[in-house]
Amino acid sequence: MIEHMKKLFAILAAVVCLWGCEKMYIFTPMKVTLASEGQTMSIETSIQPQTLDILDYYGNGTDSPEYDAETGTYTATYLWLTATISKSSLSDGKYTLVLTAEKNTTGKARTLYVGGMDKNYSDSMEVRQE
Repeated sequence: MIEHMKKLFAILAAVVCLWGCEKMYIFTPMKVTLASEGQTMSIETSIQPQTLDILDYYGNGTDSPEYDAETGTYTATYLWLTATISKSSLSDGKYTLVLTAEKNTTGKARTLYVGGMDKNYSDSMEVRQE
């Protein structure tokens, strides 16, 4: 009897997850390319501002933003990219994330990942600079 209950529970858990665990995209878009001469771009996100991070492919970077209480702004900077979210930018459940890339003088394309959490979901977007 207990074995049947365990199997039933496992099946129910799988069904609930398949039904309610759809992929949530918390960045719109999920990939951006910035100009080599440097560029600022605004995108929408539903991440909680205090979870903002910027990492490279190997997981190095900044995993918590600095908070300016006077302006209500969270800022993360790593290498050539700065990401900023202002609490006052919240509109219809989304914040405006401002990405600013320094001029690329390396002669090679480069990539970083901006990430964060929205309630129960964690995700990142690819930021590439030519």
